[in-house]
Amino acid sequence: MKLLKFLLRGIYFFFVGVTASIQDFASRTRIPRAISTKLAAMAMAACFIGGGWGVVHAVNNTIGDQMERGKEEQVTRVAAASASSEDSSSESSQEQSSSSKSTRKSFANAGSSSSKVDSIASATKYKPVDNDKLDEAISERAKEYQAGAKTSEGINIANQPKSGDIEAWQKLNSDVKGWLSIPGTNINYPVVIGAYTDYYTNRGYYKEASRNGVIWLDSDTKFNSSGKIISQNAVIYGHNWTNCWRPTRIGSAQDVMLAQLAAYDHSDFAAEHPYIYLNTIDGEHKYQVFTVFYTDLSFGYNYADGSRVPNIISTAKSKSIHKFDVSMGKDDQFLTLSTCTRVLGNHDNQRFVVMAKKIS
Repeated sequence: MKLLKFLLRGIYFFFVGVTASIQDFASRTRIPRAISTKLAAMAMAACFIGGGWGVVHAVNNTIGDQMERGKEEQVTRVAAASASSEDSSSESSQEQSSSSKSTRKSFANAGSSSSKVDSIASATKYKPVDNDKLDEAISERAKEYQAGAKTSEGINIANQPKSGDIEAWQKLNSDVKGWLSIPGTNINYPVVIGAYTDYYTNRGYYKEASRNGVIWLDSDTKFNSSGKIISQNAVIYGHNWTNCWRPTRIGSAQDVMLAQLAAYDHSDFAAEHPYIYLNTIDGEHKYQVFTVFYTDLSFGYNYADGSRVPNIISTAKSKSIHKFDVSMGKDDQFLTLSTCTRVLGNHDNQRFVVMAKKIS
């Protein structure tokens, strides 16, 4: 069929070429149009008859060749079958049974490690699998996924840069601006900043949808050209879904992001862990805790700069649940860590806040 289409297409273009050539010749020799038209028609008719005969002859030859090859193959198969029958005439029925068993065994081994069959894929390739087999295949996939060292957000840990490697993290997400770590807790995360403050509320470090979220800076935070924070109050947010109620826990593995910040609710922990570290591209920076408090959102502690900052410092110190012997000047830079809590009641208009003065 393809050969026939090819030949007909060639004949068509040949006719077009012949017609164009005759018309061109007529225009050059000033032959009347009526005569050139007749010449073109006669040429096309001759080509059609000759081309048609050629097509029929080629098709007949092709069909004849195929029939001859088919006959030869049939004769070969018959001869082979006859020879096989003669050679096997002395074999016993027991050997035939053994051959059948061998064949069944080869199918049974199709699911072995050397030729593993994907149960889910086979449902579409061959025949549907029952629910039990499908559940088993899905369970195996789940085990393989979990064995791949995945985080709670489905990101492969092996593909993440090393802890504290800000520049490497910036290649994955240019919003990464620093690294926060607090001794005595599992708080050891990149710090990002979004186009607006709530951008990362429900996003992860890869900007994927995430309930746990990230550790993120208030979008008002300012940096200089070397990556150093120049805002007086660097406000950092992070979720706490698991350590919101008293008595607060210290060091639970299920607490992620800023959930273990609630350990500062304990005075002995606060006394033993007075320092917080925030590294940026320009280097490592050390902060000393000077206040820990619970508040509702009527207290606007999250201004980065401006005339309100001195009042933020004084109000925050007055709200502290622990006493810290750390002096604070009105121009000192400081870090504000803010997370959710339910210590003040069953509503979301409250926060647990830790503030620390920059000392290096």
